[in-house]
Amino acid sequence: MQRRLLGRNHALRSCLLRCGAAVATIATFASCLPSAQPTTIPVERATIRSSRPIDEDGVAMLLASAPGSRFHLGKDNPNSTRNFQIERQTLAIARNDGALRYWNIAAHDIDYASGGAGKTSRMHIYASGGQQLYTWKTQQGFLSSPLDIRNQEFTAFVRVHGITDPRRAAVTLKIRGGAHSAKNPDLASCTMMTFQAQSTGSVARFGKELTHPIYDYVTLTPAFDAGLNENRWFGLKFLSYRSLRDPARVINRLYLDLDPIELLTGRPRNNWKPFAEFVDVDGASTGKYTKLTDWGGWQTTLRTDGVSSVDFALISLREIQPGQWNLPRADGKFSGVIQSILVRDKS
Repeated sequence: MQRRLLGRNHALRSCLLRCGAAVATIATFASCLPSAQPTTIPVERATIRSSRPIDEDGVAMLLASAPGSRFHLGKDNPNSTRNFQIERQTLAIARNDGALRYWNIAAHDIDYASGGAGKTSRMHIYASGGQQLYTWKTQQGFLSSPLDIRNQEFTAFVRVHGITDPRRAAVTLKIRGGAHSAKNPDLASCTMMTFQAQSTGSVARFGKELTHPIYDYVTLTPAFDAGLNENRWFGLKFLSYRSLRDPARVINRLYLDLDPIELLTGRPRNNWKPFAEFVDVDGASTGKYTKLTDWGGWQTTLRTDGVSSVDFALISLREIQPGQWNLPRADGKFSGVIQSILVRDKS
């Protein structure tokens, strides 16, 4: 069980709650809407370079920040930084690659209920602090408080080592979630996007784990040829935000930078490209679930599977302003193919 209480600004929380922060109630229309079908969604293909606003680390911010909670690891020590937790208290070791300072953690053993054993690592962010109060069934537009991040941009730079299971080798960015507990499985309440090795059979997927540990997965067609490889840096950005045109939809986009760091300076190159997209629709089925996942989450997770260790740097999470992109439109399209897979593990 992950720790439930974290330091935070209690005065701000109390003020928001007293002032009656707006509550978003999510309606589910599973009985009258059809199951999700493969979708074709036009998106931008332009590379996003450093002309965009940048954060403290020089990382491009693809959408403008909005008032609210945020997390920025920066130069802090992940073993002790506030509102950050490495599962099983695995020690993060500081290292350098040229001018880049990064951290490495070893994966721990796991037994998958779906069969077999493997290696995994998990790092959790609690940007809003506090304590989880709700599940996906009882959420009030948030799981902990109105400070939970809702429309968001989650960034991580990663490099994996030692692929131990080619069938499972993946990096997963999980958002909008809560604690993962056998005693109260509905606390999980999360959604995710994955970047995987080509040996897994699908390099990008969207997933939901509203009840732990039951997953729905949607296999996505990538915008370009790429896959997780060991001993190579990748920049990952997961953007998830409610559609301005249709509040019953949430846009989920995974962006990649395939050569993300200038090692002589340690600065990001900011060559971000849209890699995969899934539009979550209220009432549309991904397999087990039909619930639109649009609430603010208490726990955000960077996870690996099927690798022996992972290097990480420049992790950040912030509230963003949903809006239209000021980038050229593309002739190409993403297509998302529904692949409902119920996976159970003991994690």
